[in-house]
Amino acid sequence: MPAPMHITGDHSGGFVTAIVTKIGQLVTAPYAYDETVFFELNLVNTAYSYYAPKNGKQFVITGIVAFADKEISNASDTNIIVYEAASNTTTTVDKKLLHFGLAQNSTISITPLNILVSKGKFVNAKTDDDDIHMTIMGYYIPKLS
Repeated sequence: MPAPMHITGDHSGGFVTAIVTKIGQLVTAPYAYDETVFFELNLVNTAYSYYAPKNGKQFVITGIVAFADKEISNASDTNIIVYEAASNTTTTVDKKLLHFGLAQNSTISITPLNILVSKGKFVNAKTDDDDIHMTIMGYYIPKLS
């Protein structure tokens, strides 16, 4: 069998390498490790800001885990919206990224995702019922042109 092959390229002054193993598997490393932010969304129709824009970077959402506890209405599901916003305190949705519902005492894991957040936008979330426990994961990349 042939030896593993290395694929390299110059990216922003540093070399990036991927390997093709002798059995044909492409091995790559993630661009960056995930950051995680947790909030309990315990106020109705309130902005919870997960990630702020960074100069020269854009955020990529890779996953969301949410839990609706026993305080959620047992008569109807709650609505959760993850959205792009112009500020960390606004409930005005510039662009809806995800919209999902949860029933009382339920959990949802939305992975893997690869959602690119627009340049200069905050990643916020809000709900129409309190007591949602939610983590959003992802990482920053250099701003795309």
